[in-house]
Order: sequence, then structure tokens, then C-alpha cells
Amino acid sequence: MSDKKVFFMVNAGEISPDKSGGASVYYSHIQLLHAIGYQVHLIVCIWDNITKYNPKDYQKVQDHIKEITPFYTVETPGNKGFKRLYYALVDPLRFEYAFLNRKNLNNLRQLLHAQKYDLVWCEWRWTAILYARLKEKVKAIYSHHDWEYKLAKHKNRDTIKQKFHQFQKKRGEFSLVKSFTASVSGSYTESIEIEKITKKKALYLPTTYVTKKTVKEIGETSLVHLGGMNTTANRIGLERFLDVCWKRIKQSHPTIKLKVVGSMSHATPSLLEKVKDHAIKVEGFVEDLNTVMYSSDIHIIPWEYNTGTRTRLPVALNFEQAVVATKASIKAFPEMINDKNVLLCDTLEDMTVKIKSLLENPEKRAYLGKAGKETFLDTFTLNGQLKKFETFIESI
Repeated sequence: MSDKKVFFMVNAGEISPDKSGGASVYYSHIQLLHAIGYQVHLIVCIWDNITKYNPKDYQKVQDHIKEITPFYTVETPGNKGFKRLYYALVDPLRFEYAFLNRKNLNNLRQLLHAQKYDLVWCEWRWTAILYARLKEKVKAIYSHHDWEYKLAKHKNRDTIKQKFHQFQKKRGEFSLVKSFTASVSGSYTESIEIEKITKKKALYLPTTYVTKKTVKEIGETSLVHLGGMNTTANRIGLERFLDVCWKRIKQSHPTIKLKVVGSMSHATPSLLEKVKDHAIKVEGFVEDLNTVMYSSDIHIIPWEYNTGTRTRLPVALNFEQAVVATKASIKAFPEMINDKNVLLCDTLEDMTVKIKSLLENPEKRAYLGKAGKETFLDTFTLNGQLKKFETFIESI
């Protein structure tokens, strides 16, 4: 066992390749660090009084970690008057986040200094924001999951107040990435953006999964939409698909079914109403995807922006499903080439046409599924990323 140690900060919640997109990313990164010889000290960050630390959430990574420490944060009352205006002008992160206070920083510093660490790893934005305030000399990596300021444009109404907060988030996020030694991102395009902003290294690091040795194929072909509705790209993307594509697809293929796989928590009332369709089967969260994901199916990614969707694509490829996606939704993946391992669409109207055509062409579906699986093996596995990852860690 190596004596290299990593202080790995992560949000509380289950870490598993089978739970959710975020949980899969955390699992993948811990597995990679363990594989190159790091002893992982997991710092489980709890940001509110509702979330509880549950040791069972970390059972699937127990063989990859050395120890676990829950870290409870507190929030201080928001500043008012002149001080709040001051932070709005000169410190946008302090303006936005109440957990940036002396008590949390002192407790985190004490925990960090209790042992000697060779590397600090911060998953997602809040852990990075908190750690960066310590201004420590330890080599530190920010695991970047998305630009929050971009996502905020799709989440909120376009009011002056929301525009101001989006502007603050952008200022804060650009400042944040600059404060780390290096970054990793599941998006190739965002890794390039980060390098341009920081003038530091940023590694394109796709999420890795265990290879499905065998996948089921059944006689009929369904459409599949994968992903929980708590994710903006999934929620809005599915509703847009139902609005633009679904009726026309059903008209030409009256027996077609759509499987919606993923938690419906946070689905909007309008979306819940639209999935009340005899041709739509809402599966909800499914832990064993083998029961709903078949190689004979067509996997749709109808999100119209270059955010999100970092984890559902490799899952679809792993199950040898023919993927039909908007160009924007998988712009983050340079491995995906139109007509080779995916069908790319300029618009949702274009997606409708290509899905209808693909439903009539089982040979094309099989070809895309097999080519997609080859891409999965090359890119989205531990062996596919290990050497590149180790070289990156050693170079910073």
C-alpha cells in the first residue's frame, strides 16, 4: 500500500456506480485514485440540518478508501446593509454562500492539518468553494461538474434579480477555478474553457463504469430516456421531447413505447401530466438497469444545450443502445461521431425524423449499438482512463 494520501471532499450521499449521475462520478474518481496508489480519506460534507451521515452510503467504496470523516457545516446569518453590498462588489462567493464563515474554515483547517496529505480533491462546487478559502499550499484538484451560472439560466425566471445572481455566480466560478492547482471535468469543452480561464491544466476525465459483459435484447424496440428529474437537463429535455417529437413518432409508429427511467422527484406538474400516456411507462428509479435497458432499444438525449448529460451517455453505450442525441447535448464528448457511433440532430424536429427512420432500420440500430460499445470500452472504463489519469496527477 502506498503512503500517498488524498483529502477527498464530497457531498453527503450514497457513492455508487448504480445510484445517480453524481454518485457515479464520485465512485469513478475514488476508484481511479485508489488504482494509482492513493489512500483516500473521505471527508463527507453535510451542508444543512436535515441531511444525516449514513455509513451505509459508502459501502460500495469501502475497499477503495482508508477512512471516512463526516464534516458538519454551519451557516451564519446573511450580512445586511453596507457589508452585503461590499461582498456583492468584491467577493461574489461570500455574497452567495452563507457557509463561508470562520467556524467552518477553522474546523476544516484543523481536520486538514491533523495528517499530512499529498493531494486535496474537491468534488463539486461547494466543497471547492469552502476549501479554496483556506489558501493552503497542498496540491489541490477541483472536480468540476458544470458551470452553475449556465444551469441557472434554465432553472430560474429571467428577472433582474436572477440575472444579477447569475452574474455573481459566473464571477465566483471563474475566480474559483483559478485558485486550484488543476481541474478535472467530465466535459471536454469545459476542460478547454477552464484551461483558457486559469492558464493551468484541466483534464478531460469521462466517468468510468464497470463493463456489462452481456446485455439483453428483446424482440420489440422502445425508446428510452434515462435520468432523474432533479437534473435540469433531464427534466427540461424530456418535456421538450414530449412537446416536439412524441406525437409525430406515435403517429407513424402507433405501437411504440417510451420508457422513462429515473426518479420523478422534482418533475414539474406539466411534465407529470404529459407522461400520463398509455404509451409511456414511467419506471422511476431502477437500481438494476438490466431489467429495463435492452440493446434493442433506442436511447434518446433531447437536451438542447451543452451542459449536463455527462453520465447517461456512457450508460447507454454500455448497454449497446443506439443513441440519438442533439448535437449540443453531447458536444462535451469528442469521441461521439455522427453516423459512426451515434445519430446527431441539429434540432428536435430533426430528432423526430431520425428516430422514425431508425425504427425502420434494425441493422442500423445494431451497428450503432456495437460501435457505441467499442467507444465505451475505449473511453468510459477504468483501463481506458487509468494511464492518462496517472500521468496527469504526476504532472501537476
